[in-house]
Amino acid sequence: MPPAASRPARAPGSPGLSLDPVSAPGFRGSARCLVARAPGSRSQSAVLRVPSASPARSPVQVATASRRPNAAAPSPFRLSSDICAQFHGSPLRTSILSAGDDSYQKILLAICEQAAETNNVYKKHRILKIYHLFVTLLLKDIKSALGGAWAFVLRDVIYTLIHYINRRPSRFVDVSSRSFSLCCDLLSQVCHTAVTYCKDALENHLHVIVGTLIPLVDDQMEVQGQVLDLLKYLVIDNKDNENLYMTIKLLDPFPDHDVFKDLRITQQKIKYSKGPFSLLEEINHFLSVSAYDALPLTRLEGLKDLRRQLAQHKDQMAGLMRASQGTGVNDLIVSLLQLCKMAVNHTGEREVLEAVGSCLGEVGPVDFSTIALQHSGDTSSTKAPELFEDKELQWTFITLTYLNNTLVEDCVKVRSAAATCLKSILATKTGHSFWEIYKTTPDPMLIYLQPFRTSKKKVSQIIYKESPLEGLDDMSLWIPQSENHDIWIKRLTCAFLDSGGTKSEILRLLKPMCEVKTDFCQAVLPYLIHDVLLQDTEESWRSLLSAHIQGFFTNCFRHSSPPSRSTTPANLDSESEHLFRCCVDKKSQRTMLAVVDYMRRQKRPSLGTVFDDAFWLELNYLEVAKVAQSCAAHFTALLYAEIYADKKSMEDQDKRSAFVTNRSLTFEEASQSTAISSLSEKSKEETGISLQDLLLEIYRSIGEPDSLYGCGGGKLLQPLTRLRTYEHEAMWGKALVTYDLETAISSSTRQAGIIQALQNLGLCHILSVYLKGLDHENKERCVELQELHYQALGLFVLPFLELPLVFSASRVKEVEELCKGGLESVYSLYPTLSRLQAIGELENIGELLARYVLCTDRQPSEVYAKWRKHSQLLKDSDFSFQEPIMALRTVILEILMEKEMENSQKECFRDILTKHLVELSILARTVENTQLPERAMFQIKQYNPATCGVSEWQLEEAQVFWAKKEQSLALSILKQMIKKLDASCNDPDLRLIYAECLRVCGTWLAETCLENPAVIMQTYLEKAVEVARNYDGESSDELKNGKMKAFLSLARFSDTQYQRIENYMKSSEFENKQALLKRAKEEVGLLREHKIQTNRYTVKVQRELELDECALRALKEDRKRFLCKAVENYISCLLSGEGHDMWIFRLCSLWLENSGVSEVNGMMKIDGMKIPSYKFLPLMYQLAARMGTKMMGGLGFHEVLNNLISRIAMDHPHHTLFIILALANANKDEFLTKPEAAGRNRITKNAPKQSSPLDEDRTEAANRIIHTIRSRRPQMVRSVEALCDAYIILANLDAAQWRTQRITYHLISSVDPTGEYRNLVTIQSFKAEFRLAGGLNLPKIIDCLGSDGKERRQLVKGRDDLRQDAVMQQVFQMCNTLLQRNTETRKRKLTICTYKVVPLSQRSGVLEWCTGTVPIGEFLVNNENGAHKRYRPKDFSALHCQKKMMDVQKKSFEEKYKTFMDVCQKFQPVFRYFCMEKFLDPAVWFEKRLAYTRSVATSSIVGYILGLGDRHVQNILINEQSAELVHIDLGVAFEQGKILPTPETVPFRLTRDIVDGMGITGVEGVFRRCCEKTMEVMRSSQETLLTIVEVLLYDPLFDWTMNPLKALYLQQRPEDDTELHSTPGGEDQECRRSLSDTDQSFNKVAERVLMRLQEKLKGVEEGTVLSVGGQVNLLIQQAMDPKNLSRLFPGWKAWV
Repeated sequence: MPPAASRPARAPGSPGLSLDPVSAPGFRGSARCLVARAPGSRSQSAVLRVPSASPARSPVQVATASRRPNAAAPSPFRLSSDICAQFHGSPLRTSILSAGDDSYQKILLAICEQAAETNNVYKKHRILKIYHLFVTLLLKDIKSALGGAWAFVLRDVIYTLIHYINRRPSRFVDVSSRSFSLCCDLLSQVCHTAVTYCKDALENHLHVIVGTLIPLVDDQMEVQGQVLDLLKYLVIDNKDNENLYMTIKLLDPFPDHDVFKDLRITQQKIKYSKGPFSLLEEINHFLSVSAYDALPLTRLEGLKDLRRQLAQHKDQMAGLMRASQGTGVNDLIVSLLQLCKMAVNHTGEREVLEAVGSCLGEVGPVDFSTIALQHSGDTSSTKAPELFEDKELQWTFITLTYLNNTLVEDCVKVRSAAATCLKSILATKTGHSFWEIYKTTPDPMLIYLQPFRTSKKKVSQIIYKESPLEGLDDMSLWIPQSENHDIWIKRLTCAFLDSGGTKSEILRLLKPMCEVKTDFCQAVLPYLIHDVLLQDTEESWRSLLSAHIQGFFTNCFRHSSPPSRSTTPANLDSESEHLFRCCVDKKSQRTMLAVVDYMRRQKRPSLGTVFDDAFWLELNYLEVAKVAQSCAAHFTALLYAEIYADKKSMEDQDKRSAFVTNRSLTFEEASQSTAISSLSEKSKEETGISLQDLLLEIYRSIGEPDSLYGCGGGKLLQPLTRLRTYEHEAMWGKALVTYDLETAISSSTRQAGIIQALQNLGLCHILSVYLKGLDHENKERCVELQELHYQALGLFVLPFLELPLVFSASRVKEVEELCKGGLESVYSLYPTLSRLQAIGELENIGELLARYVLCTDRQPSEVYAKWRKHSQLLKDSDFSFQEPIMALRTVILEILMEKEMENSQKECFRDILTKHLVELSILARTVENTQLPERAMFQIKQYNPATCGVSEWQLEEAQVFWAKKEQSLALSILKQMIKKLDASCNDPDLRLIYAECLRVCGTWLAETCLENPAVIMQTYLEKAVEVARNYDGESSDELKNGKMKAFLSLARFSDTQYQRIENYMKSSEFENKQALLKRAKEEVGLLREHKIQTNRYTVKVQRELELDECALRALKEDRKRFLCKAVENYISCLLSGEGHDMWIFRLCSLWLENSGVSEVNGMMKIDGMKIPSYKFLPLMYQLAARMGTKMMGGLGFHEVLNNLISRIAMDHPHHTLFIILALANANKDEFLTKPEAAGRNRITKNAPKQSSPLDEDRTEAANRIIHTIRSRRPQMVRSVEALCDAYIILANLDAAQWRTQRITYHLISSVDPTGEYRNLVTIQSFKAEFRLAGGLNLPKIIDCLGSDGKERRQLVKGRDDLRQDAVMQQVFQMCNTLLQRNTETRKRKLTICTYKVVPLSQRSGVLEWCTGTVPIGEFLVNNENGAHKRYRPKDFSALHCQKKMMDVQKKSFEEKYKTFMDVCQKFQPVFRYFCMEKFLDPAVWFEKRLAYTRSVATSSIVGYILGLGDRHVQNILINEQSAELVHIDLGVAFEQGKILPTPETVPFRLTRDIVDGMGITGVEGVFRRCCEKTMEVMRSSQETLLTIVEVLLYDPLFDWTMNPLKALYLQQRPEDDTELHSTPGGEDQECRRSLSDTDQSFNKVAERVLMRLQEKLKGVEEGTVLSVGGQVNLLIQQAMDPKNLSRLFPGWKAWV
């Protein structure tokens, strides 16, 4: 982070102040409108008002200014001391000193140099007195603007004094006490003067001053009064100062001590003037002020307050993580870590690290919902390309920014070097050009640099010398020998500057700075190399630099030895001695990696692609990747490994392309694994590095759960690879066996592995024996093993309980270790965060124990409540990071219980321990670990002696045995509990446990079929509902959940029985029985008719008929009984809470299926109406489609339905009005369009349809509901009707005839369950212009302006039915809800991108414009600048490929296949470059590519389930910010693509380019695993999905079937058409729809679709039931099979 000297502390949006033009000589008229900024402030600028200056020069100024330039000048320090003595009290004061613009700077620096040279406190005191006197004189003359140097002088003095204060000794002698007092006095003078004369100059430094002074109040009693007076002056006296108000508001809080009481109250009144802050506001407040790099101690109070806020608002933190995907917390963590890095080797390092450790401990290993830490980076290097195109000016800006920040550093040598460089740079032609351009910007930097500026007449000329290469052609210069990093980098950078290769006049002047500042050398080296290479026309420099930089990396990795086993991810990131035993410092390695990274981001002249930019230098990127991995730059390592693999593949292709044209090049089963394996063999031969091993190591370090499988995880035989995979999958049993067998593995790795496996298996006694054996064998263990040993024994707890001081040391140590790593991967933070949380919890327990002495009233239950809150935060975190915390809590509670003497207190601890162990058991069970839960149950039994009572933990014990597949034992425990509970059923405390036991037992019995359904229902499930319903205890979330579960279990069981009967009644077996029954009836009828005499045969026939009829009646009664029971309990479940709202779909499905059953309508009328109306919103389309249709539904159905829709519409008009209006306006297009337009419509495929009685009935019902809403919200209904009319006119009329209308309407994005909808964003107006999207119907793109000031783009479509798109988006939304509820898919952020679709009538509607997206076809095969053309110019063009495939369209499959393979050979994929182009930062590149791969996986599986077709390259968009896919044009669904003239033969689009975008591992790893996880969710939620789709398929208005016109439109449209078309409606389509209401064949088609959907969700493919993995594997094979791809319609572009 750059020093705060260039970052103002103004809050965003605060008003700036103008800078008065100054005519003082130093300004030369060029510093008008400059803005000043100071250390610790952010990017918003604060404007400094220059003190008014007299235009006349004083006589002494004139005289001294005329001094000859060559005259020998006395030393500035001697001059200052002489003059100070001579002119003290003289009216001329400091004017005598202004011999030039830089005199003040020189004198101030000279005094500081003198002070730095002596260690004698008396001499220092004398120098300080001179400094005090000189500055006092300057301050008295500040009104003259000091020749333009006023801003510099103020800042320089403030920071000099602050650095002096921070170097104070721990104990004062008399003279140092006087010096310190003098220092404080001078700081007070500076502050008073700045506030009085310089307006807002102080606001940029205030937080640094205050942060420095606060610790002095307690530390230095001698100056306490002085310091407090100054603080009160700054904060209390200036609280109404408009220039300081915002800065005071942003200050960190004052300590909660009496001496600061007034200051604290004043600052808090200003801070909380608009009310208390939420946690997010507190975090943003903390982040709004950055610490000045060298003074992190100034943030100490802010850190302490932040910890308090984080501790008190755990519930808000959970909401924050959900709402922002962890963004706010991520920013906080990055800021805290940067603060730590700054603190190292600076004053107050220890206190800052401890405070940061406390804050991080309050966060803990919470799931950050991201893989990479997003660092802000160097802002000047980011801003430079935005401000200037010229490289020289960019480098000038970056250099001047750095040097300006350096001027406030503590080291005088550095400040002196910075001053020298600044004078030289600003004297050059480039310096003058920069000044002229940059002075118009609001950045304050130039006002601080005014003293260093020279006249334009004095432009320095740089003499260029020849650039011999010999100076740098020395390997010892490039590879650090025995010297440390600082010496090496300074030597190398100075050698570069001396070599003469640098042509930049700015860079050549930086040697003084490079000689004294390591950081500066590191920053400048990439620019030096870039400058040399830009001038290198003959490539001689390129060869030299490539050889030496490559030599550096080769030397680094060849000295490495294999890393020892890492027990935690943190060890992978720390600078472990094991990795590089040799020599090359990590700092040196990171410096050279920064050079490579910088060069890769620069555009190479004359070469066009991002891949070419990686080769400014000819490097072996695999060796660079190895070094990057050792420096914990995991994402950088991965990017370089992929660049290496890419280059090797391209070289191989070039070699083979001349003579090889076989199938294996393009399509090969598991081709990614094969490619990686073959590349690994070659890489091992060339460099000794195995690409595969490196990838495995990188992926393990990153912690992404699926990537490991993409490079051999689970497929390789090597023992260590297998072990890593077992550990990754938490298969500790297999890992233990392998460790036992593989004796070849190093002993320390085996021992650590065995310890970890035994720990995770919960085998504590065996582990204890094993550790004792290790102790006996080997007294000296490595550090890793020692740590594991202590963790295993729990011994690390004991000293903490007795020694609170250890907490501080532990925190500091943890944070120090963390800062040594690369801080690139989030995964590397988790172990440290886990340990810091453990330390914090131990500290809390320490306070609890202290109550014996200090009488603290904190109770154990409070501590446990806090633990529970923190556990809620960690629910999505990896169990491996939660388990150590849970284990620690167990040990703490056990120790406290043993320590406790009083029985009541002991009982309290025992209860807490029991609850905690149950919580641990549940947590472990969710990750399928059964050993730890069993151990937890054993521990509970130890502390809870066997009694006749029933406890909650016994239910958990049953759950544990059920999870272990010991079903009989689990059921036995439950039945015993139920038996005991039956006897004590009057105890209200046991009611909830009783209900849960009955429910669980009933569910398990149904699952195992151990009882008949009637017994299960009556004895268990109905009884559970009865017990739960009659519970009259205190209402709580637990009770709500218990009731919901009881109702849902009974509903699900009843529903299952109903479906069983329903399916039986639809079966052929039942049909046969019905036929036999009919025949028997006829026979009995004949017998009676002919009055046949009764005999044995007639009696038998009649008896059988009676029995059959009786059985049929019983069956129908059962069906009805189960149906009513299911409906009743679904309603009760939905009334009880929000946890199971998805079951509204099943309830509505049952109701709509059985609309003729009066009992169901009765329940919906009475109880269904009590269900909160917002729960029905997802089904509004389907409910509205059925209203008012007299042909369907039984008595009372329409009344109930219309009343329900009216209620929903009244409560949530914003969500429902458009849906109802679309039905009311079904044929409004014709009324609103002119006759000629209507005539034109008839020529196209979209003629208006004739309304049927059903449609008229529906429209009438819709109008009635609109009338009802109008009675309550007349203005709103008028606005929406006007808006809809305007949209419909725009959609249908010629664009030129339409004019903008100004309409106000509320835009709603989220549902408000209360129905209040406050603070709504409204549509204010539309822009007057619009654009036309391509396509047959010419949809219009318009921009609408919201009341929040934001513009929103929309697509208005006419002559097109958008209803199918709307319904498919609805299904996607439901799938997202299911994916969000599953832990595995939620952690992976698996979602489908959706967009809003609003049908306005049957033939027009509005779609949300997908901002920031581009069709993948546009990126890949655009005729002008498509990626294929840029990256593979020698390949076939896209048009040529299309022509070749069109030529064989009507030929045999073999011909198509042969041509397709030929096309693929000459058209290689390039989509991998999308992320490389768009995201240059390696961490962002990996994260976005991961998002892309996951997006492809999710949309592929959901698309396959829903039978989504027509996925050509214009129908899939990619978001250029997030890299996620967006599927548009969803008109072909439910496998209707299979009945197109050219049938679709693939389940989803997985062509070579789509796979190429996933990177080196292709479909293996992330893609395959995310497909499996998505499929698991879909299959486990099959009932919900089937219900949703069933409701849709039978929707009378939802037109999803294929018809000839639609098919013709899809496969004979112009191929280059890139319109964003939606479902084409048409005359045939409309006619078919009107028939579909009565045509039974439509229902048969729907049934077939549902059956196929059911098969997919059960894993039935080609008649075989497959596992999830098998099903996904088959689909991937089908999607990538070239035979299938070759048969697709050419417009699909299967070769792309």
